[in-house]
Amino acid sequence: MKKILYFAFTAIAIAFTTTSCSSDDNSMLKGPTTRPVEIITDPLKIQTEGDYSIKVFTNTKEFYAPSTAPIIIEITDNKDETNKVFTNTKMAITMHMTMQDGHQMSHSAPITQLRPVAGTTNKFEGEIMFSMAGMELDKNYWTITVESENKGNKIKTDINTTVRPGNFFDRENIINSIAKGDNKTLEMFTYNGKNHFIAFHQIPNLKVGRNKMQVSVFRSEKMGMEFPVVENLSIEIDPRMPDMANHGVSAAINPLKYNSNIGMYDGTIVFNMPGYWYINLVVKDEAGNIVAGKPVYTPVRVNKDTDTTPVLGDKFLDVFI
Repeated sequence: MKKILYFAFTAIAIAFTTTSCSSDDNSMLKGPTTRPVEIITDPLKIQTEGDYSIKVFTNTKEFYAPSTAPIIIEITDNKDETNKVFTNTKMAITMHMTMQDGHQMSHSAPITQLRPVAGTTNKFEGEIMFSMAGMELDKNYWTITVESENKGNKIKTDINTTVRPGNFFDRENIINSIAKGDNKTLEMFTYNGKNHFIAFHQIPNLKVGRNKMQVSVFRSEKMGMEFPVVENLSIEIDPRMPDMANHGVSAAINPLKYNSNIGMYDGTIVFNMPGYWYINLVVKDEAGNIVAGKPVYTPVRVNKDTDTTPVLGDKFLDVFI
C-alpha cells in the first residue's frame, strides 16, 4: 500500500533544518522542535556501543531511495536507565560502493542535522536524504555515524544499513503504481553542471484544502561530500490527480520562495479532494529561466493536424491524503 504513514502525524516531533554531512557550516540548530510525525514504534536499527544502545526509528519498515527519510535516534544507558542526558549529538551519512573492478568509492548525501526531540535529552530527530539505493552490506550500503557525549564519555558508532530502490508513480501503470508505490519525497536535477536535490518535508496535519508546504534545495559539492543550501531559485508547484484525468485545482498557487528565516523554500499548496496527488515541479532561476522540470498543459487545437496530447512534467513529488 502507498506509504500513507509518511504524511500521518502524531505527538512525536520531527524537525527540518539543513547541514552538510562533513561540515556544520549549514546547520541551523535553533532549539527543540515541535513538528509532529508518526514514527514506527519498533526501531529499524539497534546498535550497542560499550554500555550504550543506539536505536534508529523512522516512519517506514525499511529505507528506500531516493527519499527524504525522517529519523529519530534514541540513546540509552544499558546499565543505568535513569542516565538520559546526552549532549553534542550529531550524525553523518556515507554511501559505500564497490565497483566491478573492486575499486571502492564513497560519497555522502544531504541531511537535516540531529536536534533534541522536545522534552527529551536522549532522543534526537533529523532527516536523511538517501540519494541512491544500496542493498549489499559487504559492497554497497549506507553508514549512519552517530556521535554524542554523556557524563564525560564520548560515544561514536557506525550503523550500517541497506536502502532499497524506491517504487514510484509510473504513468504507464497508473493505478498499480499508486496503490503499491512509495512516496516520492526527494527529486534530483542537474543545474550548471552540479547535481541538485529537492527534499520534501512533511506537511503537518495534511488535509483537503490549503496546506503549508516546505522543501529544501541542496547542491552537491566536493565530489558529493558537502551539500550547501541553494537559495536563489523559485519552485512552481502544480498538484495533479493522474488517476482522475490528471485534473488540477482551480485555486492559484504561488511558487515556493526561499525563506531565510527557516532556511527553506515555503509556500502554500491546495488539494481539493482526498486521494493521490502528483506535485509537478518547475524550477526557475532568478531570471525566470526553467532549469528543471516542465509545465503541465494541453496544447490548443489549431487545426486537424495539431497534436493535443497533454504535456506532462518530469520532476515531481507526491502525497496521499
